[in-house]
Amino acid sequence: MSDQDDILDRLMADGYVDRRNGRLVPAARWHAAVARVAASMLIRGEELEDMRVPVAWAITEAYSGSSEEELVEMVAVMTPLTGLHR
Repeated sequence: MSDQDDILDRLMADGYVDRRNGRLVPAARWHAAVARVAASMLIRGEELEDMRVPVAWAITEAYSGSSEEELVEMVAVMTPLTGLHR
């Protein structure tokens, strides 16, 4: 199993990713985490020009004890699932 498979398994176990009809989709818990971060950024007066920032921030908050490599892999998994690759 690759590191990315391990990361995906962890995100699924933690309730951030679901599998529906054979597809991986962000779970409600993930949407809530990103919305919380985006709201916090707006309150601080920060621009939401690059939506990868809230994704990275949400991952960092949820997995603060993880290594930098794990955080990078999690962001790499969640960014396209969040629909930010289009």
